[in-house]
Amino acid sequence: MLASGPVLPLDGSIRETVGAGAELGVWSLGRAGWHDSGPPDGTNVLARSGQALARFRLEDTARPDAGAELAALGARGLALTILSGDSPEKVSALAHGLGLAESVALGGLSPQAKAAWIETNGGGSTLMLGDGANDSLAFDSALCRGTPVICRGLLAGKSDFYYLGRGLDGIRALFEANDARRRTQVQLLGFMVTYNLLAVGLSVAGLMHPLLAAILMPLSSLVTLALVGLGMRTVWQPGWTSAKGERGVT
Repeated sequence: MLASGPVLPLDGSIRETVGAGAELGVWSLGRAGWHDSGPPDGTNVLARSGQALARFRLEDTARPDAGAELAALGARGLALTILSGDSPEKVSALAHGLGLAESVALGGLSPQAKAAWIETNGGGSTLMLGDGANDSLAFDSALCRGTPVICRGLLAGKSDFYYLGRGLDGIRALFEANDARRRTQVQLLGFMVTYNLLAVGLSVAGLMHPLLAAILMPLSSLVTLALVGLGMRTVWQPGWTSAKGERGVT
């Protein structure tokens, strides 16, 4: 039981320090060592006038499919890196559980340090997933930005897309859909070049009969639609949609 009797709201407004915590009057809730005299041990501290009243140690548990999804992304040749403000030990443990090398698990980073890392390591080709105000500066440095739909209020203006569901499979689905789109574009380009060379060649040779032209034009449209349908069939198949129905990306 935290309180007895009526609880009255405090006067004033909450002030948030990005990467540290929030405070209201003499009260603060944030990273250990921010407004209290205790050690910065990775806990979250509720303090009053600098006196620690309670410490909270939070643990992150990766979703069961997270390791497999990250492995699938890595198999595509993508370099994966975790940028976090949590303690390095905590981030390293998370990376180990996900099957990632500790060298790509960077903890204890401020919002400015996250942005600096992306700028130094090729922000022009980086896809970043973020979920809070601490990622806002890094979003400015990344080429493409995505955020969970529940965080739209914080990063809506900077996100290129939002993703739904309970894991990272929606991100893999984006790459799979892009693969299908790219293959389809190549097939369409090959068909259009072949069709135009044939049609122009027949016309220059004086062999293009009006009836043949009337047949070829709608036929080319039908072939184009067929190529699109066949090329994107893996994305449009009912099985793909139902299996990835929770992956919605907008």
